[in-house]
Amino acid sequence: MEKVLKAYLDKLMDEISKKKAEVRLSRDFEGILDKVRDDLSAIGKNLLSMFFMELKGYIERNKPEFIENNKEKWQDMLDRAEALTEYGLYVAPVDILKEQTKITPTYLGAGVLVATGLISKLLTKKVRVLPAFALALASGVVYSNFYDDKEKKQKDVLEEYINDAYDWIKTALENMYKIFKDAL
Repeated sequence: MEKVLKAYLDKLMDEISKKKAEVRLSRDFEGILDKVRDDLSAIGKNLLSMFFMELKGYIERNKPEFIENNKEKWQDMLDRAEALTEYGLYVAPVDILKEQTKITPTYLGAGVLVATGLISKLLTKKVRVLPAFALALASGVVYSNFYDDKEKKQKDVLEEYINDAYDWIKTALENMYKIFKDAL
């Protein structure tokens, strides 16, 4: 049955590869976010459900004596597996990704504000707040408009999101296998 787990993990890897290719080819970051999240959630739930049914069916066909001799344990295994199928899959909300791509210009502007304040304090013995603030704002705007490769960063962040979802789904499949391992 470990071969069956490996087959499901291979199916998962195929689906993840397809999603990554879809992200790389996409031109609309905002439009693809929700689609990728929904697709990953559906992929995970489908794989978990199919794996559950396959493991359950295998034990019912090939190990009926286990079910007969361990009725309470079998029922507990089914309950845990059904709960895992319904509630054990977590794919993070995509709102986190929308905010993560806007952080660098903010940090840059804050850094320039502090540095400008310190330099003006050292040179003139006074902190010139208005010029420091203007310079910080300008640096953040210039960076985000000219130097920041937004599309590449967005796609990189989305690929990391896909990798995290892969880890969650893989762990859920392995946990499903562990639930039934005693009966196999």
